[in-house]
Amino acid sequence: MSLASRQLDTLRGRPKQITLELYQYTVRLLLSHDPTVDGASILATCTLLCVYEMMASTVAEWRRHLQGCAGLLRMRKWNGNSPGIVKTCFWAFARIDVWAAFILNQTTLIPTDSWVEEDSLAVVAARGNTDDYCNFAILIFARIINLLNASGDSSSTELRQTAQASWKELQQWRRWRQQSVKPLMRVDAENKGPFPMIVFALSASICGNTFYHAGSILLLQSGLVSATSSNDEERVRDPVWHARELGGISISNPSHANWVNHLQPLYIAGRVFGPGSKSPRPTQYQSGGRMHAHVQGSPSSTNKSADDEDGMTELAEFPAEKMALLKHLAKIERETGWKTSDRARELRILWGLEN
Repeated sequence: MSLASRQLDTLRGRPKQITLELYQYTVRLLLSHDPTVDGASILATCTLLCVYEMMASTVAEWRRHLQGCAGLLRMRKWNGNSPGIVKTCFWAFARIDVWAAFILNQTTLIPTDSWVEEDSLAVVAARGNTDDYCNFAILIFARIINLLNASGDSSSTELRQTAQASWKELQQWRRWRQQSVKPLMRVDAENKGPFPMIVFALSASICGNTFYHAGSILLLQSGLVSATSSNDEERVRDPVWHARELGGISISNPSHANWVNHLQPLYIAGRVFGPGSKSPRPTQYQSGGRMHAHVQGSPSSTNKSADDEDGMTELAEFPAEKMALLKHLAKIERETGWKTSDRARELRILWGLEN
């Protein structure tokens, strides 16, 4: 009730005292329980309160509440392979944990080596369980976050080797997707907008592919990977392609449950459209049985000569993508109550649209 009340307050723009009272009452009930004997219902309550804190507090504050949830999970030795609602709660917690780590440039509260019993992508792929396979994309992404935010206790060579291994695993995840994880329908952007239409049948598939593209961008931008493997398609080496895919996935799948997890991926995509993020030289790649030329700018950008492009300011790059992202972020906040305006403002500043 406290979480629902918080969302209604945000949507209506009128905070009520009852929301805080419901939250405080729930916390008092939780504090009266013995964590050594708490069951799945207590874990579910803790997870929901973590979501409440994400809506109500700054990241530094709500991460402190995550620590209590993490402590309960570790005390009971629960992880991503636990049965029933515990498994659901773990992966909900994991998504919150990994985005908090991303925002704060820290590592996850629960080390990734204890997230699952089986950490072989090949084994998980062979089992054919869609949820498990998509959750594995979250695990790979968390490893990338921990790698990029780890303290300097590894040599540069070790970091590059680990990053390259993560890149290889991430691209294997995409190649080994079963049919249920692939898009149900895909329509290239062409003249209708800067992003392709990418429709999925399952929420898990939306989530898994979102983490795949976000992780690919972070690794490509880190400078730690050499994405030149002969097994890689040309487009997967291009951060702009991944950014457009993220925009297309979020806009094409109007799922509020997924939208609240898209704020940070869309921010990652938006940074790609900022100053210094150049597309590679025009290359040809196969997509949906058709050949496309991947060139700088968006499909909706006006055609200019090379001399004109050299004189373009950063503000003129990817104008359609920037506008579409800002509109979509505003729509997410308007329809879900999930605050996106802060990240939108950061993007406007990055793009030179606001001081």
